[in-house]
Amino acid sequence: MSTAKSIVSIVPGLQATALLGYNIGELDFDLKPGKRKKKNHMKRMVRMGVTNIVAIPIIGATAGMVSALD
Repeated sequence: MSTAKSIVSIVPGLQATALLGYNIGELDFDLKPGKRKKKNHMKRMVRMGVTNIVAIPIIGATAGMVSALD
């Protein structure tokens, strides 16, 4: 494995870690169930779901490109 491939192979892991950080940041850990605004909460969850639906295939494509390197 070349040096460039070993360095670039870290990228999909970093992308997945960033997506995980985004998902954890969107969750409401500090709000009590009675004080949660349902409309805003649902909007944020839908946005997070759409982000995951788009980001996961992009991470997969990136991993495929990295594995195709010589």
